[in-house]
Amino acid sequence: MLIQPEKHAANKREGGDSVRNHCLWAAVLFMCLSLFPEPAGASDKVLRVAFDKELPPFAYMDENGKASGFNIDLIKAIAEENGYELEYVPLEWEDALSYLKDGKVDVLLGIKYTNRYDLVFDFSESFFTMSEVLLVPKQDSEIFTLNQLREKVVAVQRGNVGMDLLESVRRVKMLVSFNQRDALDNLIRGRADAFIGNRWTAEYLLEKANKQDEFVMRSGLINPTDYAFAVREGNYELLDKINEGLNKLYRDGTYTRLYSHYFEPYATHATDRYRKVVIGLLVVMALVSITLVTIFFWNKRLKAEVRRQTAALADVMAFQRQVLDNTESAILSLDVFGHITLVNQVTRRLLLTDDDAIGRHISALLPQLPVEQALAADKPSFYEGEFQLEQSSVRVFHYYMAPFGNAVSEHVGWIVSLQDRTEQKRLQARLISQEKMHALGQLAAGMAHELRNPLTAIKTFIDMLPKKLDDERFRSELLHYVPEEMERMNRILEDLLDYSRSKPLEIEETDLKMLVDSVLGLFAKRAVNEQVEMHIEVPQGIKVCLDRRRLKQVLINLMINALEAMSTSSVKRLHIKARESADGVELTVSDTGEGMSAEQLPHLFEPFFTTKTQGIGLGLYVSDKIMREHGGRIDVSSTKGEGTTFTLFFQ
Repeated sequence: MLIQPEKHAANKREGGDSVRNHCLWAAVLFMCLSLFPEPAGASDKVLRVAFDKELPPFAYMDENGKASGFNIDLIKAIAEENGYELEYVPLEWEDALSYLKDGKVDVLLGIKYTNRYDLVFDFSESFFTMSEVLLVPKQDSEIFTLNQLREKVVAVQRGNVGMDLLESVRRVKMLVSFNQRDALDNLIRGRADAFIGNRWTAEYLLEKANKQDEFVMRSGLINPTDYAFAVREGNYELLDKINEGLNKLYRDGTYTRLYSHYFEPYATHATDRYRKVVIGLLVVMALVSITLVTIFFWNKRLKAEVRRQTAALADVMAFQRQVLDNTESAILSLDVFGHITLVNQVTRRLLLTDDDAIGRHISALLPQLPVEQALAADKPSFYEGEFQLEQSSVRVFHYYMAPFGNAVSEHVGWIVSLQDRTEQKRLQARLISQEKMHALGQLAAGMAHELRNPLTAIKTFIDMLPKKLDDERFRSELLHYVPEEMERMNRILEDLLDYSRSKPLEIEETDLKMLVDSVLGLFAKRAVNEQVEMHIEVPQGIKVCLDRRRLKQVLINLMINALEAMSTSSVKRLHIKARESADGVELTVSDTGEGMSAEQLPHLFEPFFTTKTQGIGLGLYVSDKIMREHGGRIDVSSTKGEGTTFTLFFQ
């Protein structure tokens, strides 16, 4: 019979109210019954048994609401032997302890023996050895023992021995549930980092939930303890009946049958199990014998192969050593602590060292390398740079320092490569000096060429001056052309001075549209006269920090070049566009003029290079310098016969 705890308590109160009304009838009935002996086998004894309703496979409520489990079947067999009728009281664990202590039930089905419980209960003979288990997710790599549960959340059942175990672990966080099922559910749902509880209950519930492959048991078996039935203190008569029943179950094989049913995943008969084990062992021995014979002959072949591979490996190592010693780079290998493990012949020659360097720290040989920075980094990375080494004379080395790993990608050291760049640096310095002299020669030649033309015109007028001083037409031409040529020479000198001298920039935040509009105003009349179609796409609000006067000079140069390039074009269209990007602001000036060839583009920003018959070739030269002074740049793209696009980049 299965009764609920609340209903049982209510029945007791109702029964208590009618005791007085039936006392006389009970006495009369007792006297009558004493006159007749009780028939053999008849009994009105009822055992009220409490159990943890969420402790499978020991005791639980099945899907039909019936009490089931190992403990249930044991007490059933004992009750049948002693003529007891059973009333089951499924409870939470703490309630079950309280019910037995208060006398509301007669037997508690399954309890671990402890000194604390021995003071209030009497225990039957142990019929099982119970232990706790530490259960964690399979991917966990931190928790292996109870001591590693610090700062972790552990799911545990209230009143369980696991709570006592966790009391000894500092800073552990317990997530307490009323039963094993809820505690394990907290682990499955990720609310806890670990679970401490009954090993067999955990296996049972994980298998039912199909989660057995997602969790692993660590540190089991924890605190193995005798597991027995419990009765109230002093109820020795019932205790003796239970012990006698257990002994009989051992003798007649009932206990073994029940144990195999609930706790062994294979056949219930031990003889079958042993027979299978013996057959398995014989098969294993046969396989081992065959394997040993095979290994013997295979081993002979392996020895011959090892000798052959060893010789080949020696050849490879010798070849690798030859390659290392004959390369032009100095190569060193270091361990993870920065100690030298290998040096090649070039290293010995360049650094004037020998095999004594093996085992020394690299900082003792090359303190210029960023070794301390590399060793202190959380993740190994590459390092590259240059340093000077003074050994009687200054030498420049380029270094490359890279981590290397083993076959399983573990960081095991560093490879350092050094190259002597001393002679290369000297050649670079010589080439730079030669390039500067070549540029200076080009500049001087350009200056001479540009100044010769106006000087020739002035000289011609001066030579003719004594003969034609009275000629009115000559005087008119003299007054017109000589000042014009003088102004031309002045412009050449001013452009050169603008490029050569460094004027401080007057940086201010400027609205780009306002700057473009001010430049367009200077060319509005010319654009109309020459029938140039203007397309302006410069949004309001684009702010750029620049020297307004000097950037205006750049835009004027670009506008003049664009208009002159379109002078002979059938389609005259000037397109100015601005946009903001993640890298800054871009301003493009595009025309549909005659364009330039691929051979002309590389020389576009050189002084005195021009594609115009009247130009002097300094406008773009100066514009490029102004953009670089602002931290920006100017790019150009052009196609012959299709037009040119200049792009200004502002940071």
